[in-house]
Amino acid sequence: MIKGVIFDLGGVLIDNPALAMKSYILSISKLTNVELQTSISPLIPLFQKGLLTEIEMWKKISKETNSDIDTTHSIWMEAIKRAYSPKKEMFALVTQLKKHNLKTGILSNTEIPVVKFLSQKDYSTFDFLIYSCLEGMRKPEKEIYLLSIDRMGFTPEEIIFIDDSEENILASRDIGMHGILFTSYTQICGQIEKLTGLNLRNNEYKDESKN
Repeated sequence: MIKGVIFDLGGVLIDNPALAMKSYILSISKLTNVELQTSISPLIPLFQKGLLTEIEMWKKISKETNSDIDTTHSIWMEAIKRAYSPKKEMFALVTQLKKHNLKTGILSNTEIPVVKFLSQKDYSTFDFLIYSCLEGMRKPEKEIYLLSIDRMGFTPEEIIFIDDSEENILASRDIGMHGILFTSYTQICGQIEKLTGLNLRNNEYKDESKN
């Protein structure tokens, strides 16, 4: 019996912000796409685990690329402000699940500036929020899934986990959760309905993948 559903954030509850954030960062930093990708990729896991601050990250990138990136304000914060776009149909789904007495939570690989930005949003519908940068661990590490299971208070078999990364889904399944790879609102509703027996689809929302 399913008792709880855990959602990824970027790409599931909100439009994946990566491209919009990258575009803004490129415009501010004056780096080339190759310079940014090459220098930032090995630092992101540390940034997302709270082991590296944003200022430290930009200083490392500046040194590696021989550039002068402004660290007097949070570039990351400004980037997420511009990229943040919630999926209304998915938040409506969360509300429906709560009405059916299912617990809900968020499990996201994210960074301190994003968490500060999200603190200004109303996520009170969720029973818990797990952000990698506050826990010192990130998906697909086993420990962060175990933490989410503990926060839920149920067994893995009683929990659905939704993410748009196949690697993260496979990791959740390895410990017994019902991992569902997100492709669209309609697809997710159908999968949850099969596992719970609930009727969730709301005709008010269209399948975004068909627009």
